[in-house]
Amino acid sequence: MVEKATKTMLTKIVQVCIVTLLCASIPATTAFQSNSRLTEAYLLKQQSSVSPESTRWALEYDLHEKHALTHTLFQKVARHLRTHTDSNGSRASCSPFLVGRNADTPTIEFNCHDLEYALACDYLSACMGRNTDETKKGGWSMSTLENGGPAKNDTNVHSFQAQRLNWNSVLRAENTVVFNSAGAHMSSILAATSLAALHGLDGAAVGICLNLYVTPANVQMSAPPHTDKQDVVVVQTQGRKRWRVYSPPDPTLKSELDPFARGKGGDSLTVAMLEKEGSELLLDVTLLPGDILFVPSRFPHTTDTLDCYGDEDRGERKFGKEDISMHLTIGLDSHVWAMNYNSMRTLALRVHGVHDVLLGVFDRNMDACAGRVNQLSYDLREGLYSSVDGAIFSVDTTNVHPKAQRERDLFLKERIGTVASNLLAFHERTNLECGHADDVNESLTFDQCLKTVVQFQNVGQKISNAHQDMYIAAVREERTREDEHGGWARNVGDLMTEKRVNRLSIFRVQTYYKRFDELREELRAWGDFQPVQGIREERKVELPMILKGDQVQVQSPIDSSSSFAKVVKVRSDGLFNLIFFDGTQQKGVERNTFTGPHGIGIFI
Repeated sequence: MVEKATKTMLTKIVQVCIVTLLCASIPATTAFQSNSRLTEAYLLKQQSSVSPESTRWALEYDLHEKHALTHTLFQKVARHLRTHTDSNGSRASCSPFLVGRNADTPTIEFNCHDLEYALACDYLSACMGRNTDETKKGGWSMSTLENGGPAKNDTNVHSFQAQRLNWNSVLRAENTVVFNSAGAHMSSILAATSLAALHGLDGAAVGICLNLYVTPANVQMSAPPHTDKQDVVVVQTQGRKRWRVYSPPDPTLKSELDPFARGKGGDSLTVAMLEKEGSELLLDVTLLPGDILFVPSRFPHTTDTLDCYGDEDRGERKFGKEDISMHLTIGLDSHVWAMNYNSMRTLALRVHGVHDVLLGVFDRNMDACAGRVNQLSYDLREGLYSSVDGAIFSVDTTNVHPKAQRERDLFLKERIGTVASNLLAFHERTNLECGHADDVNESLTFDQCLKTVVQFQNVGQKISNAHQDMYIAAVREERTREDEHGGWARNVGDLMTEKRVNRLSIFRVQTYYKRFDELREELRAWGDFQPVQGIREERKVELPMILKGDQVQVQSPIDSSSSFAKVVKVRSDGLFNLIFFDGTQQKGVERNTFTGPHGIGIFI
């Protein structure tokens, strides 16, 4: 209780100081509409000018100046994250914040006309969110959005066209429609936006995933309270949406639950439950087009579009498509790829055959965030859950001068050493709190930590580079379509030649996500070990043993899509029972129908 009270008091002091210093620089005409608790939010100055580095970046990639502004915005986000990273690697002081829009130059623009064009130019898929009251299955879940095109049994329509999602499908949706990885699939505007975010962050996140959320006006709950693995930058681009952001609940009260996945799968989470678990409302705000909101991972949030237009909603006003709320969520995906101190520590112990005092004998997930780790002291737990300094994962965006490259290499070497030192310190403190400080069989050396960090850095750079390649490929595809003067949009449903099929985003993006799966498996497999007489040996097995709680990837028997699931039962007949993101279960699954264990990716 003392720890909680102290934390709350410090939070209040920090918020008051920040608001006092920064509110004077926020114009009174700033776009977001405040509710009663906005004065406790962290406010940043408006984004108004492009940095010289961003201008050079846009010229290098032959992109419009508006994308240079996006690049500058994410430079600001990266500076904020690094400013709020303690010397020991902890990001415990990182809180939500708002950036008011510049009325003359919106940072990122995307509206219903852009989405309608994107749907006409490609074959896109989407899902619709359902809250607890609708599904009665637990937390927030997703269901596939049905297409609104011609009947599937119409023999005069191309098979691709019959399956095609169109604008009418989105208009008819009763709740939020989600286009996952829209930055990779929608090459127009969003691909360049994703590339600008990735490069502007300069390694502050290992990967970038841009999702598009489309919500009708007057929806009472567009997303129930939940947490995410990603730090997210939310950009409202059309209509209005209310956001309420809370401080993370006390994980010691429900230590068996993953704090990065609350309110998802079978975990129902309500505002009343958050209050009982020690969460406090930090921010209550209605975003307008151009407003930007940052929500760190593990911070619960809920959204709605009810009464977002004030008194206008109470009359006979009919809402048009321009009132539909549209926002982009740019996920800073470090935790998704296990690039945090908790995962590094887990894998360092596994790869060197050292017992982990936090994990059970059969717990092998490299990003396990449930159990004893949630019972550690506040500052230690926050340190373990912090993302690793992303400077070690930066992608190379230009041909660097040899002297500058040498300086960069020295900086990289120094940062890797610092991360290894932080990792060792977190591990030693963990053993101390768990009463194993003097057990040499459960300790790590600095060299072992250094080898682990180098391995993570190697895989992390590959992940960053793969994201870069994916978005550059999408930008190039858009330029090719522009050269065709709209022919692609007119003919995409009629001329399905093999060459055109290969240009569809569902096939183009698939190759990159296959690469991501390989990198995810590369990191997990590196940590597998087979102790033989005290000597670690590499274990190379085509189908690794699957245990209860493992996370696996299931391939659809119908198409090339895949989903992550968690093993809930290992049956005596050799089959497995699985649970998916939406709460549905699949029983009696054969081992050869899924890959893994992966250790990451579930319920993100």
